[in-house]
Amino acid sequence: MKNLTRYIQKYISYPILMAIVCAMLAIVVVVQNVTIAKVLDIMLTKAHSSISLTAILGILLAILILRAVLNMSNQLLGTQLAYKVKTNLRKRAVTQNADQPIGEQMSVITESIDGIAPFYQDYLPQVFKAVMIPLFIIIAMCFIHLNTALIMMVTAPFIPVFYILFGLKTRDESKDQMTYLTQFSQRFLNLAQGLITLKLFNRSKQAEATIYQESTKFRDKTMKILRSAFLSGLMLEFISLLGIGLVALEAGLGLVLFHNINFQTAAIAIILAPEFYNSIKDLGQAFHTGKQSEGAADVVFDMLDVDSNHDETTRYSVDTSQAAQIHLDQVSYHYPNTERLAVDGVTLDIDKGDHIALVGPSGAGKTTLSQLILQIRQPSKGIVTFNKEDLKLGVLSQQPYIFNASIRENVTMFKEVPDAEVMKVIEAVGLTDKIKSLPDGLDTAIGEGGEMLSGGQMRRIELSRVLLDRPEVVVFDEPATGLDVWTERIIQTALKEYFDTRTVIMIAHRQSTIRAADRRIYMKQGRIETDDQDISIGMRKGREKA
Repeated sequence: MKNLTRYIQKYISYPILMAIVCAMLAIVVVVQNVTIAKVLDIMLTKAHSSISLTAILGILLAILILRAVLNMSNQLLGTQLAYKVKTNLRKRAVTQNADQPIGEQMSVITESIDGIAPFYQDYLPQVFKAVMIPLFIIIAMCFIHLNTALIMMVTAPFIPVFYILFGLKTRDESKDQMTYLTQFSQRFLNLAQGLITLKLFNRSKQAEATIYQESTKFRDKTMKILRSAFLSGLMLEFISLLGIGLVALEAGLGLVLFHNINFQTAAIAIILAPEFYNSIKDLGQAFHTGKQSEGAADVVFDMLDVDSNHDETTRYSVDTSQAAQIHLDQVSYHYPNTERLAVDGVTLDIDKGDHIALVGPSGAGKTTLSQLILQIRQPSKGIVTFNKEDLKLGVLSQQPYIFNASIRENVTMFKEVPDAEVMKVIEAVGLTDKIKSLPDGLDTAIGEGGEMLSGGQMRRIELSRVLLDRPEVVVFDEPATGLDVWTERIIQTALKEYFDTRTVIMIAHRQSTIRAADRRIYMKQGRIETDDQDISIGMRKGREKA
C-alpha cells in the first residue's frame, strides 16, 4: 500500500479533483432523492407545492444528467491516473537492469503492472465516493430524520470491518497468484526456447504434461480469489439489506404507528438508505479489487526495489592516453542465480576502425560481451576503459523495436532532423519507394494501429536510425538473420558505405558476415579461444589508404 500511495502523492492533482467531483456528486445524490420523495408526496398524497409537478420533473431530469456526468468524470480521472502510473512503472521496468530472467520480467511488465491499475481506476474513485456520499447523507438525515441517521451510523461500520478481513486474505492470495504467474512465465519461455531439443529427444509429451499441470495450478489459484470475491459479495449484500430493512422498519413504524413523521420524510429515509449502504458496499467490492492490486504491486516493486539497491560502483572508466579505442581488462560477468560465468576473464583491445566478427557456438558469451562493451550490463569483475569521454555507441539488434509513431519519428528517435538527411538514410536502406507509396510519406504512422511493415522493413528502419546517428562504435547482432538475399545485400552495402572506417563489432554465424570482417574472435564458454588480428592490421591499413 505504501508503494501504491506514493504514486497518489506524485499525481496529487488527480485525487484532489476526485474529492471535489465526489463532494459535488454527494450533494447531487441527496438533492436527487429528496426531489424524488417530493414527487411521490405530490402524486400519492396530493400535497400542495409552490412548484408545478412538471417543473419538479424537469429539475429531476437535470439532476440525473448531472449525476451521470459527475460519475463519469470521477471514473475518467481514475482511468487517467491508472494510465500515468502504468506508463511510469513500465518505463522504470524497461530501463532498469533487473536480475530476473527475461520471462519473469515480461510477466511483471505486462500482467503484474496491469494488475496494479484497478487500485487507481476502480478502488480510489470509489473511496472518495464512499466517503463523500454517506457523509453528506448522514448530515442531511440529521436535519430530516435523526433516528434514521443514528441507525446508519451504528450499522455502517460492520461493512468496512467485514471487507477488510476478506481483503487481507485476498491480498495474500493475489500475491501468491502473481508470484506463481511470473515463475510459470519463465518456465514456459524456457520450454518454448528448447522445443526443438525436446522434440529431438522425444520429450515433448512430458513437456506438454508439465505445462498442463502448471496452468491448472494457476487456474486453481485464480479460482480461490474468485471464491473469496463471491463470498465477500454475498455477505456485503446481506449486511446492506439488513441495514436498509432497519431503516425501512423505523420509518414505517414512525409513519403508520406513531405518526411522528410525514410521508415525505419517510420516503426520503427509505430512498436514501439504499444509496447510503450501496456506496459503502461498492467500496467493499472495490476494496477487494484494491487488495488484488496490492498483491500485484508486491511483485512489481520486489523487482524494481531490488534494482535500486544494487552497488552503484561503476566498472567503466576513461583513459585518454591508451592506444586502443576500447580496452577490456580481465572482464567477467555472471547472471544472477547462476554459477557458470557467461564471460570469463576476457582481456581485449579494440582499435579504432576494427571490423570484428564475434563467432562461436550458442551460449559462448558473444551477446553478453557485446552488452558489456555497450554498457548495457556492468561487469561482475574487471574493468572496461574507453580512450575518450562520451564515446558514441550504437547497436542494430535482431529484433528491432518500432514505436507507435510516424516513420520520421522512428528514424530520428523524436529529434529535429532535416528531411534531406532523413531521406538520405532512407535511400541507403532501400526504403525510398516504400515511403513514396505511402499517403503521408515520412509522416505515415507505423506500428500498432498504423501501417504494418514486414520484418525486413522494420530491420531497415532500425538500420536507418543507426546510419543517421553515425556512432563511433556499433554492434550488429547477426544483422542478416531472417532476411532475404536482397535485404541482406542492402544492409551489407550500407554498412560498408557508412561504417567502413568506424569500429564495427558483428555477432556472426553466416559465412558472408564473417568474411566481411577483418578480425575474427572465436569465443567458447565465455572465453576468447582465438583472436585473428593479423588480417585486421593489413585490411585496416588498406582502408586508411583508400
